[in-house]
Amino acid sequence: MALGLYFHIPFCDTKCTYCDFLSFEHRNCDEIEIYTKYLLKEITLYKETIKDRCVDSIYFGGGTPSLLSEKNIYDLMSAIYESFNVSDDSENTIEINPYNLKDTYFKNLANSKINRASVGLETSNESLLRKLNRNTTLQQFLHTIDSLKKYGINNISADLILGLPDNTISQELSDAEILINNDIKHISAYSLILHENTKLYNDIKNGRFNLPTEENERKSYHAFSDFVQANGFKRYEISSFARAGYESRHNKKYWSLEDYLAFGIGASAFYNGERRKNFSNLKYYYEALDKNELPYRVEYVLSENDYKSEYAFLNIRTSHGINTEEFEKRFKQNFFDVFNIRKHIDSGLLLYENGKLTLTKKGIDLSNLVEVDFILD
Repeated sequence: MALGLYFHIPFCDTKCTYCDFLSFEHRNCDEIEIYTKYLLKEITLYKETIKDRCVDSIYFGGGTPSLLSEKNIYDLMSAIYESFNVSDDSENTIEINPYNLKDTYFKNLANSKINRASVGLETSNESLLRKLNRNTTLQQFLHTIDSLKKYGINNISADLILGLPDNTISQELSDAEILINNDIKHISAYSLILHENTKLYNDIKNGRFNLPTEENERKSYHAFSDFVQANGFKRYEISSFARAGYESRHNKKYWSLEDYLAFGIGASAFYNGERRKNFSNLKYYYEALDKNELPYRVEYVLSENDYKSEYAFLNIRTSHGINTEEFEKRFKQNFFDVFNIRKHIDSGLLLYENGKLTLTKKGIDLSNLVEVDFILD
């Protein structure tokens, strides 16, 4: 089965107040140049390990990968294609913060074999963007979309955050309409998750912002979901919507328990049954590579029960759900003998039809109650 590659770029111009990812504000361009050189070394160390595996997805995430210079991206993509067996139709994605990027940047992205972009809109409410410490505007987002298309990168995904403080359902539907009218192929619409170590958490705790009620947050999600699906998108995972043929190949690897390797600090991988994580400290990451050692630790090796659990709670989030016949073929056990979840069918959280188990509309709202019953000791 083909392999995915993930590259973590931790640098940002500013830190968004809701962000809990491993990222930090960069201080000078030299930091990014040094980091790129270490990514190139990490690619070299993996060369022999996976030379016989086909690679069909490459993903630059962050952080803000679009802070990489055009030369950084070209050098990394060239090294990937020289080192690994990359398929002709590989899906090659970069996340973009649409902030002050020149026209030549997009031209050189296409020349570097980038063929998909994930652009962060989050919301078109620019007053709210400022409060969240995002330095972008709707106009910059639209310019980025037009520039990508100009140079042949038409496979474009956009990120939105639903349930932001002081936002409204009508604003979120307006954002959806903007994406639809600009022929966006894929939408990642995440419900806001508050993390205790973020500035936004403290702002809300101290009464500076108001979160929507849980009921309104769920109404918002369903209104958004219904609207985009009525306009040609299919929901193929709880937070992911795509036009036909534009589902994220890379993200689907995560949900299907397919192998993917990770490069850069703090990046997580799944390979040969191992959950791996790269060192999250730049000093230790660089020191390992200086010694020609791969900079990761194995967090755990999946047991048979781990495989069953992860297969179940990853697939239940998708629109295709869990195929119980496929589960039985894979694990040589009856699905309902392994998981005691018939109560969720009876309560209306799950639908079981034609050998497939899927979340109902009510089940999407209460998916955590279902997922917890897929954890095996």
